[in-house]
Amino acid sequence: MTLVTQADVSLWDSLVFDGIGDVDVEAVTAASGTVDVVARGRAADAACPDCGMSSRRPH
Repeated sequence: MTLVTQADVSLWDSLVFDGIGDVDVEAVTAASGTVDVVARGRAADAACPDCGMSSRRPH
């Protein structure tokens, strides 16, 4: 596994989530030719893409 620095997290945040607001990249790991990005939305709730109802958790 490759150690990832805070600068790497910032780079992935800008590359992967550019233009998507309210997302925090929490961690990035690289191993065996893959990169795993752990990200979390900052919004307390969001509209369901299927029904449009606001929810604080997946339903």
